Amino acid sequence: MQVPTGSINILPIVEIFIIIGLLVYIVFAFVVVKQIQLMTNTIEVGFEFPVKLLGIANLIFAILVFIFALSIL
Repeated sequence: MQVPTGSINILPIVEIFIIIGLLVYIVFAFVVVKQIQLMTNTIEVGFEFPVKLLGIANLIFAILVFIFALSIL
């Protein structure tokens, strides 16, 4: 199938939206880590370490996915 010469390529637009979405998710993961820190400073339940570990792992995973996406896209 022939693509017209004046057509719009949508792939760069999709890539930009993916990058912006991943940046928003990194900000969200950072906010989650700060909220966990505030929660554990306020309330002591006994399982603060696993919750902190999951929050930090989520932030690291978000950053790694962003770097991976930048290298692929």
